[in-house]
Amino acid sequence: MKTILVIDPVVMDAWDAQDAREYDEYMNRVKGTETVIKSVSITRGPASIETDYDVGFAVPEILRAVEDHGADCDAIMVNCFADPGVLAVREIAEVPVVGAAEASMALALLLGHKFAVVSTGESAGPSIELQARALGVESRLAGAVGITIPVLGLGADRGETARQLISAANELIATKGANVIILGCTGMALVAEAVRAALPVPLIEPMAAALKMAEILAELGLHHARNGLYTPPDKTKLVF
Repeated sequence: MKTILVIDPVVMDAWDAQDAREYDEYMNRVKGTETVIKSVSITRGPASIETDYDVGFAVPEILRAVEDHGADCDAIMVNCFADPGVLAVREIAEVPVVGAAEASMALALLLGHKFAVVSTGESAGPSIELQARALGVESRLAGAVGITIPVLGLGADRGETARQLISAANELIATKGANVIILGCTGMALVAEAVRAALPVPLIEPMAAALKMAEILAELGLHHARNGLYTPPDKTKLVF
């Protein structure tokens, strides 16, 4: 039995209660039978993450969630495509830590030569290009775009959300040569099946990708290195 701590780095009070329940049900369908999900969200900070400004407010609360809830878990998943705080959490955690974007892009490399990402907002393209560059996979990124629906509006009209995602994905396939499409927001999980059915290439849904990657690392007994990049920080120098 493995326990995965899933941190939603947003204040869930702003989300539709039905959507929130369906996300929990979705993760329970995706997880293995021997996996227990311990899901927590932050209580202060952004209701959604779409800018670096949002990330700046979310990261301290993510670290606090790890300190408060990280004991006795076998892996940690940060449930957001921006991968907020993932590197910082790896510095303080003794278990594998997985971000949705990094897991999705790693998986995409196994499925095609070029992948593309469809996210939300006009800043999605540049932001995802910077993510791919930081992860060393920029040469495999065919392109990235954002649809016009903001994160908090993705569940309002799921048919329209799926339509925009399908249109943007097909454009990236036709004009950029994408062999794999990644949904660039874990909030798109509830329309993933409809989008997948309409595309001629594999589709990666990042919530599922991150959860399964966390399970695999926990089951294999692997975790990040403790030297170099993920050296434990000196917590005594913090002043509050």
